[in-house]
Amino acid sequence: LKAFFHPSIVTRSNFPWPVPCAFLSSSAKSLPSLCSSNSVFLKMAAPASRDTVLRNNLMFSKESVTRRALFPDLARKFIASFEKRMEPAHPVWGHRKYKAMLQEAANGTSETVLIDLNDLEEFAKQEEVEPDDEICRNRGVSKKELQEAAQKWIPDLEKCVLPAMKHFQDACSKEMVERDPNLPTGAQEVTARWREQMIEEQHAGNPEAIAAAKAGLPMRLKNPFDIRFKPRDSSKGIRMRELQSQAVGALVELDCMVVRSAPVKPRMEVVTYHCEACHGEVFMEVQGDRFKPLKECPSQRCKDNKSPGRLQQMIRTSKFTKFQEIRVQEMSAHVPVGGVPRGMTVLATGDLCRQVLPGDSVTITGIYKPTEQPRWRGNNGVQTMHIEAHHIQKHKSGYNEKSLNSEELERQVEEAIKEGNIYEQASRSIAPEIFGHEDVKKALLLVLIGSFTETMKDGMKIRGDIHALLMGDPGVAKSQLIKQVCNIAPRAIYTTGKGSSGVGLTATVIRDNATGEVTLEGGALVLADTGICCIDEFDKMEEADRTAIHEVMEQQSVSLAKNGITTTLNCRTTVLAAANPADGRYDSKKSPVENINLPPALLSRFDLLFLLLDTVDMEKDKNLARHVTKVHCCYDAKKAESAVPQEEMYSFKAFNAEFLRTYISKARQLKPLIEDELMEDIVSAYVAMRQEETVGDRDERKSYTTPRTLLAILRLSQAHARARLSNRVDREDFDEAIRLMKASKESVELSAPAKKGKNPVDLIYDIVADLHRQMDPSSEGQDVWVDMGHVVSLASHKNFTKEQVEEGIAHWESVNVLYRSPDQSKVKFFVPPATADD
Repeated sequence: LKAFFHPSIVTRSNFPWPVPCAFLSSSAKSLPSLCSSNSVFLKMAAPASRDTVLRNNLMFSKESVTRRALFPDLARKFIASFEKRMEPAHPVWGHRKYKAMLQEAANGTSETVLIDLNDLEEFAKQEEVEPDDEICRNRGVSKKELQEAAQKWIPDLEKCVLPAMKHFQDACSKEMVERDPNLPTGAQEVTARWREQMIEEQHAGNPEAIAAAKAGLPMRLKNPFDIRFKPRDSSKGIRMRELQSQAVGALVELDCMVVRSAPVKPRMEVVTYHCEACHGEVFMEVQGDRFKPLKECPSQRCKDNKSPGRLQQMIRTSKFTKFQEIRVQEMSAHVPVGGVPRGMTVLATGDLCRQVLPGDSVTITGIYKPTEQPRWRGNNGVQTMHIEAHHIQKHKSGYNEKSLNSEELERQVEEAIKEGNIYEQASRSIAPEIFGHEDVKKALLLVLIGSFTETMKDGMKIRGDIHALLMGDPGVAKSQLIKQVCNIAPRAIYTTGKGSSGVGLTATVIRDNATGEVTLEGGALVLADTGICCIDEFDKMEEADRTAIHEVMEQQSVSLAKNGITTTLNCRTTVLAAANPADGRYDSKKSPVENINLPPALLSRFDLLFLLLDTVDMEKDKNLARHVTKVHCCYDAKKAESAVPQEEMYSFKAFNAEFLRTYISKARQLKPLIEDELMEDIVSAYVAMRQEETVGDRDERKSYTTPRTLLAILRLSQAHARARLSNRVDREDFDEAIRLMKASKESVELSAPAKKGKNPVDLIYDIVADLHRQMDPSSEGQDVWVDMGHVVSLASHKNFTKEQVEEGIAHWESVNVLYRSPDQSKVKFFVPPATADD
């Protein structure tokens, strides 16, 4: 075929049909690489026009062959001489980046030589300005031809990757450095020495045979590292449904989401056989997923003896690599209206294994290749494609991972901490376009920060995740708030209640088409492990599907017993839900229990329950309308250069999502402990909350206070201490936690009628009397002093400010019921208050 398409015999009579110009190569060796270039077909026309097109195609082919013949020399010079400023510099190679990479590969500390195409582009521009004279002399080309080759090097590489990988593999092999002699000897080095010793014994006294045997070793055995390419910063990713036939064999960049990752398995790259007759070592390189084992020894000695030796496969001396199959699907934003998300298989090898987890949003760069089909399955005419991964970049780095500009972000966080009040500013930076909801945004910030999970000595775990439920009227920005949380959290899954089923939230059993094995595929809650699962329209879920969340919210696991699989999956997920009241809008004529319409077993698992009501308030409505109008009038996405600064639009400088992730990551590293002085306050607050629910009718309850509420107070206090970047939970953390829990029901308090004419002065009297009885249950002593700090703390639980407490105490002092100490820090009764029995 190569001889048939040689241009020396190409004539008009030989080709009466259209011929691709890629086949008209003047070098048969470069034929496969030319097949990937843009083919221009000769059209059936007059003989003169046909000859003209043929001559143009021949000229283009010769230029391409000449250009591609220079790529191996350019690759070797790039590996040997390219310098990049590195801190710190390598002790041997200095700033020669890829020489330092080869040293790491020789020492066994790295499995990959990652070729950054940004560096390659920089090197190519240097060659365009100053072409190498030595390459020109060795190849017999002009400087202009070398400049053209350097100019088209990157585009040709991105269109046809496999030949470029071979060029860099050869270049790295020629520039390979020696292993550091001070390092301990590993298994690979022992095997290499044994192999050299065996070759020398078999070909004793024949140096040429020894050299030939060593040269015949497979490349993967001599240099055990992979060649991969990192995309340029200027390259743009494409959508999965935009992949076409031109992309086959090219370097593609896809934005997608990981939905399933298979276990990591060893894949054989070089099979080693031992001949029982000649005692020689036979190698077979495995190119695909399957191979046919050798049965007879192909060595010359066995051929001369005319008795092929029996081959025995040697697993110990064979070459394996890590292999993982990843299933991805296109981003939800890329799916057209009415379309179904498309999926694709990604094959990761070497150090790319275990880099992503289901639920991660990533940009994958790799080679678009056809999948080899097994023979026993037959061929139905449909070719399956996959991507061989070269580089994986997460869209949002996790809390424990370093991003590219992490140092700059950490410096900005340190500056914001020094300025103070970072908790207030960070909470306001969550959806700054949404007016109001200050307490809701503070609660969402604490949900993102969370507390830490404690594991007791007996193995029992106490969760640190904070669950929150936003319930309210339509149009109060519940969905927008939880979507903003999804954008900030490094790991988040967004779903809706009506479009989610029980197995869709937990896990489902599937059968692998390739192996036939039954495996589990995680649902939304499992995919959001160590992250946040945002569930919108929570009230519209079926009750049978909603019960699947109970175990996840408290036990942080999913237990399954399906199709013979009995297991427990980790599901350390924070649940953030949004729901509407029972009738769509909050009905003030009904009790809160009737409006919420959720089972107590589920409500008690939420640490915070915010009821957001759309009440008519002229001043509030005016401020809301001004804020929304200002946001829409001042910011024009089409004219970003004329946009108004954030300080004018929001009256403060909002932090971006990357800043918030860095701040939250810094806060989550702390494990604040609760001081002993706060124990009594926490106990008193919990008892007061329980007693408050016993007053009045059962149907008038606004929440269900259970022992889980006590744990919620502790978690919120620890999260607020984390937000202050403190290792200790102080009183202000506890007060903020109680204030948020009370503020979550503030809207219901405003909508509900006044309680039986009870005024604030009487409520403050009851607080002081309760504290007096707790300190002196007999109520016989008159010298029992009550600390004002405790009074203010408990009054804040009932939405009283410090000024209101001072006014109430002053009133009871004026009628000679209470008496304050000279330093105004304590208060006592002139006459002890009556007990319940009195």
